[in-house]
Amino acid sequence: MKHHSSAKPSRRLRHVVVGVGAGVLGMHRPALQLEAVELVAASDVNEALGQQRAAELGCAFYADHRTMLAETQPDVAVILTPHPFHAAIAIDCLKAGCHVLVEKPMAVHVAEADAMIEAAQRAGRLLAVNFQQRRRPEVQAARRLIQEGQLGLVQHVDMAETCTRTATYFGLSSWRATWTGEGGGVLMNQAPHNLDLLCYLMGMPKRVVAWTRTLLHRIQTEDTAQAMLEWPDGALGSLRVSTAEAGQPQRLEILGTGGYLRLDRGKGELNFQRFEADLRQYLPQSPHPYSPPTMQPVSVALEPGAGDHLSIYRNLHEAILRGAPLIASGVEGRMSLELANAMIYSSYMRQEVEFPLDRQAYRALLEDLKAGC
Repeated sequence: MKHHSSAKPSRRLRHVVVGVGAGVLGMHRPALQLEAVELVAASDVNEALGQQRAAELGCAFYADHRTMLAETQPDVAVILTPHPFHAAIAIDCLKAGCHVLVEKPMAVHVAEADAMIEAAQRAGRLLAVNFQQRRRPEVQAARRLIQEGQLGLVQHVDMAETCTRTATYFGLSSWRATWTGEGGGVLMNQAPHNLDLLCYLMGMPKRVVAWTRTLLHRIQTEDTAQAMLEWPDGALGSLRVSTAEAGQPQRLEILGTGGYLRLDRGKGELNFQRFEADLRQYLPQSPHPYSPPTMQPVSVALEPGAGDHLSIYRNLHEAILRGAPLIASGVEGRMSLELANAMIYSSYMRQEVEFPLDRQAYRALLEDLKAGC
């Protein structure tokens, strides 16, 4: 399903950027040149860098985002600051009457995401999260196959990715991989897209048990995480992400009673194998004691496009101007954050976690982790 149009916008939307000094700005620059965008101002607490970036973008600069909101009255606020500041700034923007696009993860802990969603509902404004990988053509095709029942009953999901980082990377900024600066390690920085794709394709899990470890890096938080998951319909899954390993690009495999899917991000490919008969019929009826059903490769058409920031901006503009559904709303963006929080909680408390996650209990753990560093 396409959520964007090539039609000209009915009007230009006044945009501001909060945290314009962020390194991720480079990925947003092409989207800020879209025809629907009128970039009016930018802010950053680093005034020298912020002024330089604003000059490059050809817009006004403010040191304080609240002053910027009051004086420019934008339609859309794009938040690129480190995520510990996302919730407070997003709520300021929503109260000022802006629609908000916030970078991932949307917050540090799920209670903050709750507050952001409530603020958007009170303000009657949209809250979108920048999960652009949802728009990868192979992800869209996989979602369609699952929703159409082409895999039968989904039985197992396996997601893994190595996001190798060196000590030099962690030394670039003092807030990286700290409990106060990020609220986690690989789960809060490198893995949000992995967690989001699991939830996007499968829905929110029912329960999780997880192990987080700091294997090779001298950091406060985890560099490796492993989890086992269960979904309400009985599907089981596994997840492994690490900054202390190498050699494994993002891989996602989904096995059902009717077939098998494999997505490879590096290749942008989707491999779909359909069983000759659904296992729910084949297993009780086959005369062969050991033989599995034969598998037939199925060609799956992929829509043109890319999982990039342009697609997120276009979708947000369509949602504002024409009422299109958001690719990743605040409610959907909260899922991956809640899963990350639950994995950390499960590991430190050495117990299985059922959803919804106890917000108060997790916040207490996070405060303890901050205090212990």
